[in-house]
This record gives sequence, C-alpha cells and structure tokens, in this order.
Amino acid sequence: MYIINPLTSLFQIRQWVLQFIILVIVLGPFTSKAQLKDSLIFIEDGWIEKMDRYVSSKLSMSNDIETFMVDTETNDVDLYPNTTTIGRVQFNYRILSFSFKFAPDFLPGNGDNEIEGKTSTVGLSGGLNFRHWFHFLSYTRVQGYYLNNTKDYEPTWVNGDPYLQFPELVVKNFEGITGYSFNPKFSVKSLTTQTERQLKNAGSFIPIIGYRYYIVDNRDTDATSTQKSNNFEFILGAGYHYNFIIKENFYFALGVTPGVGYIFTKLTTRFPSDDVVTKSKASVVRWDGRGALGYNGRKFFAGGIMNITSSTFEQEGTAVINSDTRANYQIFIGCRLKAPKKLKENIDKVSNPKKKNQ
Repeated sequence: MYIINPLTSLFQIRQWVLQFIILVIVLGPFTSKAQLKDSLIFIEDGWIEKMDRYVSSKLSMSNDIETFMVDTETNDVDLYPNTTTIGRVQFNYRILSFSFKFAPDFLPGNGDNEIEGKTSTVGLSGGLNFRHWFHFLSYTRVQGYYLNNTKDYEPTWVNGDPYLQFPELVVKNFEGITGYSFNPKFSVKSLTTQTERQLKNAGSFIPIIGYRYYIVDNRDTDATSTQKSNNFEFILGAGYHYNFIIKENFYFALGVTPGVGYIFTKLTTRFPSDDVVTKSKASVVRWDGRGALGYNGRKFFAGGIMNITSSTFEQEGTAVINSDTRANYQIFIGCRLKAPKKLKENIDKVSNPKKKNQ
C-alpha cells in the first residue's frame, strides 16, 4: 500500500537563517516603500484590525514536500524527490487567497541532479476566508524520485554514489480543508493570509473537515511491471487555537487538532498480459500540532510556523498498526500594498450584491 507523507526529518531547520535572509533581500525593497493610510484601515470591536483595502503579498519557504514509503514483510522502499526546500508566492485580498508553489534548483538542498536525479514540482492553491468559515483547495504535481535506501538493494553503494532513480514516477495530490471558527474575536486570517491583524489575545474552537485525493503512478515503460495507486483520505477534526499578542505587533500562536477518518486505496499492478487490482481501507487517528511566531505590522509581516503531525492507522484484515510522526516548517515575509481599483470594485460587487442593485 502506498502512503504519501511530508518529509519527516528536521535537519533543514539549521537552514532557516539563510532562507530568511534570502526572503528579506528579495522583498526588502518593496516592504520599505509600503505606506498604509489610517483612513483605509478598519478596527472591529478593538480585537481585529482589517486590511480590506490592501493586498498582502507573501513569499515563503518550507520543507513540506511529497514523499512516500512502501513497507512489506520482505522489503522496504523509501522514495524521495530531489527537493528539500519549497518556495511559495502568495497573494491575499479580503476573502480571496491564491498561491503558486515551486522548487527551483537554486534553493538550499535542491538541484543535486547527478546524485538524486531530476525532480519537477509545481503546485497551485486557493482559498475563501470568511468571518467564521474558511475553505482551502490545492493541487500539487511532483515527477522524479530516488530510492533513499538504495544500499538495501545495492550493498556496494556508498555515500556520493548516484541513488537508484525513478524519473517516470509521478505523484498528483488534490487536497482541501473546510473549517469553522466559533469566536468572532479570533482572527484566522491574521495567521494564514495576513489580511487582518489580531490586536488582543484570543482563542477559538475550530472544527475542520479534511479531504484528500492523491495518485501515485509509475510510468516507466521499460519496467516489466508497474503500479498505480489511487487514494482518498477523509478526516474529521476538532481543535483549539490561541493567539498571544506581544506588544501589539508581535504574536505567538499555538493550536492542536485531533481527528479521525478513513483512507481508501485502489492499487493497480500492471503486467504485460493483464492488470491486477486490489482495494483496501484503513481507519486513521491523527493529531496535528501547530506553533507560530512572528511580526505582523501594518506595513509588513514576517514569521515562522512549525507543524507536527502524528498519525496511527490499522491495515484492513490484519493486526498491524502503523504509526507515523512528521514535522515541517515554514518561514515567510511579506508586505501590504494598496489594492487596484478594479479588484476592489469586483470584490465589492460579490460581497455586497444588494448594494449593487440599489
């Protein structure tokens, strides 16, 4: 059975400082020129400051990559892409958010094509963020993996030798989250899209629904047999998040969300003569923990996020229980610029349809 997980190692944390410096160099000239007018800022009940007239532009780096493992009674297969750092450009305006994900060779840990092979990564995501409800959808495609445990299959392999490579292995991931924040004094957007600022300490109970469909497809035409895995994951969770405000512009946020759900898998093994299809399902218990620390000023913002996820699931028809704990980080920097007039007018038409018809 195929299981896709973000990279679990924490050794990239030592690269945070270097990556943050890169972000500052790239966005520094823009943030220094961003000027916000008080007349265009609205404070709601003294708890939340809304930046409805401004677009927040954010550049981030993370180690949230797609990898997967296949563990059997006779052997293990650990496949990784040749990327350890992912870049993301994000634009947010009021209820809308959009981002583009990429992994160029110049980012730290990427581009060792001779040893690990070539990997191409691209992703798009978008979201709708209302006062209580929020929705997030994303698509990611990764092609090109290498066998991290090559030594298990080639005993003479040593560090510095090329890994066994799978350039035709493709992973497609469609993922979504829908959630509801009960406390109107708690700003989800101040922590996710930076289109608001939390002015006072606040927390909220937030139930979520997570849904994910992902495909793992080995398209190697020279192999005697290949496999394709279609997987659907559904999770129900309920958690609590709290944002501590430090001297108005700085914040420290914590949250935890336990959840339960199911993973459904269809595995197709392709032979020259015929295809063999097997289906399975597994119940899942998951814990998600999140910590964030940052600066959220009126002109620009920056910070870091750490996510830790622990999952336990039981394979159907067996007494085997698998567990997995993974961690990933994100660092970001961004600025706020006055929204184009046309964008503001179009969003106003959607947000206030009654006003349009008057």
